[in-house]
Amino acid sequence: MTSETNRRRVRAVLISREFKQVFMGVPGWIAALFARPLLGWILRSMFHGPDGKPHRSGEIVLAELRRIGGLDRTSIFHTDPRVMAYREGRRSVVLLILEYLNLDENEVRKLMELDDGY
Repeated sequence: MTSETNRRRVRAVLISREFKQVFMGVPGWIAALFARPLLGWILRSMFHGPDGKPHRSGEIVLAELRRIGGLDRTSIFHTDPRVMAYREGRRSVVLLILEYLNLDENEVRKLMELDDGY
């Protein structure tokens, strides 16, 4: 491995330790009690309009997230395990966002077919 790769790896480890330090300051029961409902509320307020359904900007952003997350493809397989893990991570984040938004199947299908035009 090159020294640049090792430098990046060390930097990633140091940053991950800082993240752990920040989040370990919050007791687990508080995180479990507030984090999930609060995140769901924040995401719904970002993407949903007053009628409780995604507004036009929200639909466009969600359609792009679906594309980036690979939800429009049948497989995200790659021979390189690091690329595969990266793709699976992106996919997991998009699926989590969609889960928080509580969209029904028709709305999800509409997002998949959404064109980029206004």
